[in-house]
Amino acid sequence: MTNCIPSSLPSSLSNPKGIEKETKLQILKLTQELSTQNEQTQQHVKTIGDLEQELKQKDVVIERITTELRESNHHSNLAQKQYDGLKENIERLQEENDSLVKSNENLVNRIVQEKEKYMEEMMKMTDSYENANKKIEMLNELQEQEKKRFTWKRKSANNPNNKAHPHHSDGDNNINGRRFGGGAGTVLPSGIKHRIAAHPCQATCVRYDASGADIVATAGEESTVKVWSTGNGSLLKTLRGGSNQVMLGLDMSGDLTVSCGTDNMCRVWNTRTQRLLHQLVGHTQKVTSVRFFKGNTSAVLTASADRSMKVWDISRHTYRQTVTLRHGSTSYSLDMSYDGVTAVSGHHDGGVRFWDVRSGERTGEVTDLHTGGVSSVNFNPNNNAEILTLGSDSTLKLVDVRQAGQELQSFRHEEFKNNLTYAACAISPDGTYAAAGSSTGTVFIWKTLDGTLEKQLQGHEAGVVAVAWDRGGSNGQQFSSVDSKGNLLLWA
Repeated sequence: MTNCIPSSLPSSLSNPKGIEKETKLQILKLTQELSTQNEQTQQHVKTIGDLEQELKQKDVVIERITTELRESNHHSNLAQKQYDGLKENIERLQEENDSLVKSNENLVNRIVQEKEKYMEEMMKMTDSYENANKKIEMLNELQEQEKKRFTWKRKSANNPNNKAHPHHSDGDNNINGRRFGGGAGTVLPSGIKHRIAAHPCQATCVRYDASGADIVATAGEESTVKVWSTGNGSLLKTLRGGSNQVMLGLDMSGDLTVSCGTDNMCRVWNTRTQRLLHQLVGHTQKVTSVRFFKGNTSAVLTASADRSMKVWDISRHTYRQTVTLRHGSTSYSLDMSYDGVTAVSGHHDGGVRFWDVRSGERTGEVTDLHTGGVSSVNFNPNNNAEILTLGSDSTLKLVDVRQAGQELQSFRHEEFKNNLTYAACAISPDGTYAAAGSSTGTVFIWKTLDGTLEKQLQGHEAGVVAVAWDRGGSNGQQFSSVDSKGNLLLWA
């Protein structure tokens, strides 16, 4: 039998122990691989379980989201139906609103038309009432004048030695036919007739009524214009402007008063009723000066720091700007000639300019008249060819317009000082005297003929801001002055 075993068998087979060992190794290896596969299988099973659990959770979430989506779709459908309903209601309400707006516009138009008719009727009634009052007051004034004349004639008859006052002139009418009321001519002031605490702060200007009534107006920094009786010094009217504005200029003629100030506007009042008639809006900077046209209160001339002057038509209920005069230097002052055509303006550059207010054209110019700004300029009431100016160089000058601005006379004094851009001088109604107030509190009066100082008036306790000299009314009071403490002095 041993001879039958092939000699070529591996040595391992011929060695049973080697075979057993190799077999054990293979079994061990296979056991390890099987253990590893079992672990992987368990891991996969666990992963599958986790995924199935997660899938169940996802299914729950999907079901919940699906439910919410169905509810959202339901709510959206409800909202769409509500929106459609609201849209229909809005369209219906819009149609109703359009109809109501149209009806309201028609109603407003009817109300406005009726109000305009009512206002026109009221204005007519007011004008009629004011005209009636004016006629009554004129009759009363004429009656008082007749009484005074009768008394004066009786005294004159009883006093054969009675003589005219040496400073009175017989010129009730000047060369242009302008009457200087009262028959007394020019009265040279000599003493204080009334001392009035006119304003609680600085007074800025003073003007007499150009129509010759016994009243004088003042303006102050507290935004008011006050009208005073020149007879007894009583307050007659208070005209109020805008709050927090300084009034820089005013003018008064007959039933109308106009004022301007730092709020870029001018205001026009009916003096008797104290009713505000117009607020003239158009300047872009403060309005420095204002004047009525001589003999025509339906036209107003204004000057402003915006380097323009404007002509306003206030003859109707709605004012109208008609002409604009432009220049290259701020205008501090202006005045209207008695011809109603020519205006003169004083400027920051020390010059004066002449204008045709109909066309707005500049008709003349006098440059470098003063070394400072021209705070006041006045036509000579007795001679339209002459103007009196006041400059911040503390000098007054009388100039002949016909002679290319030839200086006729210069007025100055070592104690006379002016440092205000709105200080005002004055020339007497007959052109005989020139007057101005000093920041030292003294009023200076010079003769225009030779420039000599005629008089110094003491009485102010603060710097004098402005003076006014006009023909006066029936009581003959002609000269007044205001100071930086708000006092008004009426001189006799």
